[in-house]
Amino acid sequence: MNCRKKKIWAVLAVFWMIVIFCFSHQKADDSGALSGSITYRIVEAVDVLFDLELSEKERLVYAKEIEHPIRKAAHMTEYGIFACILLGNFMQYPFFYKRRYLFAEAGAVLYAATDEFHQRFVEGRSGELRDVCIDSTGALIGLLLAWVFLSLYKRKIERNS
Repeated sequence: MNCRKKKIWAVLAVFWMIVIFCFSHQKADDSGALSGSITYRIVEAVDVLFDLELSEKERLVYAKEIEHPIRKAAHMTEYGIFACILLGNFMQYPFFYKRRYLFAEAGAVLYAATDEFHQRFVEGRSGELRDVCIDSTGALIGLLLAWVFLSLYKRKIERNS
């Protein structure tokens, strides 16, 4: 096995765990402000793109309405990426090969659970089982997309051989 590849995948996994930890370690007010600014920019972009001519008040109302689903989609995305990184890690070791997707999902679920536990100690935040389920679903979707991509890539390679 290529030792360099193993190290790269391990560093990517640790890096992404730190990214997730940093987002989770934000106080509730800071996290809410970040989400609010992102959703406002989304509404602003849609307003400009479709020439809706929304007032400032309407933009704020729409931003508030989409904030929760955008936050949960962000959670799912970060765990989808994390699961794919874990999959890349497990693909480097032959003894994980047959169950690599299972181990990647299990690793993401385990980290999601520990992350929610960690949030119980952050000001204004709470650890929720529901969020572990959302994160786990994101990991599963990420792995399904990886499986589709890798399957199509493998077929293309086989056809070109």
